[in-house]
Amino acid sequence: RSDLLKESEKRLIVNRAAYGCDFCNKESTIVCYSGSKVGKINSVDINPCPKLPCELKRGTKVGVTVDFTSSESATAVKSVVHGVISGIAVPFPLPDPNACNAMSPKCPLSNGASYKYTNALEVQQAYPTLALVVRWELTDSNNNDLVCFEVPARVV
Repeated sequence: RSDLLKESEKRLIVNRAAYGCDFCNKESTIVCYSGSKVGKINSVDINPCPKLPCELKRGTKVGVTVDFTSSESATAVKSVVHGVISGIAVPFPLPDPNACNAMSPKCPLSNGASYKYTNALEVQQAYPTLALVVRWELTDSNNNDLVCFEVPARVV
């Protein structure tokens, strides 16, 4: 248990009650975005992020792990990441947007099955220092959200 507590100091796992996440089912999940139309997010882990807002240090990578239950079948899944700055969504490119390559078990997704998605966002040196909201979506081949969450952050 003490190892788990030490590990949790490196990550952000937020109590859903503190942030009003009404569709998340476990107490340990990140601030939710109401746009998640289909999948049920069980937990989100951002590493490193010991507190909100997450500090995204330029020149580093920030890891993201999402455990979710799919409510639809999908043969192709895409990762889409945006920084929302003053209400404007700015794309944050991922080296491989094919979420199936970062999913366990692998695609296709089945209705009612659980999956773990693990990826990393490179915080480029060229990014300016600013406050933003990171929106991370997994979408199907029709660009419909399978899961979606947001987290407040600062590029430092």
